[in-house]
Amino acid sequence: MSKKRIAIWSCVVVLVIAAGVTLARADVRGWHGCGGHRWGARFGPMGYIAHELNLNETQRQQIQSMWKAEKPAISGLVHELAAEGKEMDEATAKGNLDEGKVQEIASRQGETIAKLLVEKEHFKSKVYATVLTPEQRTKADEMQSRWHDRLDHIGDKLQQP
Repeated sequence: MSKKRIAIWSCVVVLVIAAGVTLARADVRGWHGCGGHRWGARFGPMGYIAHELNLNETQRQQIQSMWKAEKPAISGLVHELAAEGKEMDEATAKGNLDEGKVQEIASRQGETIAKLLVEKEHFKSKVYATVLTPEQRTKADEMQSRWHDRLDHIGDKLQQP
């Protein structure tokens, strides 16, 4: 596997795990969201987005209800990814490397990550289409564009020697 491919998959795994941890923290009472702002306390990790999009209480409740329905599927996939990570640790313990086993585990991790990303896009699409106003959709599109620009910037930095 090339160094670039390993770096990309490592970043994807870290992002997915971070998302899983963030989602798990959403249930922790009193968490203040991004940067400790109070608006995060009511809405978990979505507090920043809720604040930026100026979601009203009805919209927040709709999204929260949608999330409760989605949560079991996401939770199962995060547990699956964690188990695969433990398998990978065992397969490479003490510097031992079984290339075939590592490749097989990595393939399963890739499939799990793909499932997580598809679930995320389903959820995002449902919120976008059924909850957001046209003005909020425009703002969400702008936020997503800024996010992609940031990722491109990070990618550029990783390519530098």
